[in-house]
Amino acid sequence: MNQQVGIKSVIRALSPITKGILCIGFILMFSIFCKMWLVAFNLNLFIILLCFYLKEDAIGLIVSLKRIWFLLLFVGLFQGFVGKSFDLFASLNAIFKIMGIYLTATLYTRISTQNELLYFWEICFKPLKLFGLSSNELALTMVIAIRFMPVFIDEIDRIRIAQIARGAKLTRNSIVSAINFMPLLIPILTQAIRRSEELADAMEVRGYVADRPRGRYKSYKLCGYDYLAFLVMFITLALLVWKMMS
Repeated sequence: MNQQVGIKSVIRALSPITKGILCIGFILMFSIFCKMWLVAFNLNLFIILLCFYLKEDAIGLIVSLKRIWFLLLFVGLFQGFVGKSFDLFASLNAIFKIMGIYLTATLYTRISTQNELLYFWEICFKPLKLFGLSSNELALTMVIAIRFMPVFIDEIDRIRIAQIARGAKLTRNSIVSAINFMPLLIPILTQAIRRSEELADAMEVRGYVADRPRGRYKSYKLCGYDYLAFLVMFITLALLVWKMMS
């Protein structure tokens, strides 16, 4: 989720609407249309090669998969042992689908600023006004959660390193260390509540009200690259549908 500030590329210049639709589109492709492991693998390879071509941090994106290695292992084993024997292809398909969803979501948060995320999700949540819900508040809540996730991860690492320095056994690959880490969730939760209160006070002092109409510093408009990105997504979707029908 770390955003690389100052880097300019074609994919970062896309409209927030285009980025959001592409993210949702590729997640749906992995979730619905990837019935074979080879298709899911090729989609993952396409995302990684696209990052290399657009000079994004593809290596860092791949390395970030280590954060979900246990989830990948669990899902692969669970899907593989559904029948009487272990189905390797079903296991690989499940693993590559989870990898694709993670890579897509991570790349989306890296190439999008907070204002772009807020702009897109405000548009997505506008129909909820019919049910009396505020689209601005929902979008703001989602963006704040995404924004503070790296902060919480850093806070967990800081507490973990401090406890290891005091002699605690908190290695990354031990089940016992995971059990020993449970009492540390209380200070982590306390820090999260304190940060949320500080943020709420800061927004209140500055007179922020989510439902009030406000202007924008930057106007987002669709350009030629946006239409090209939509074309690539539709072609990819058409190929997946054709593969499923054949």
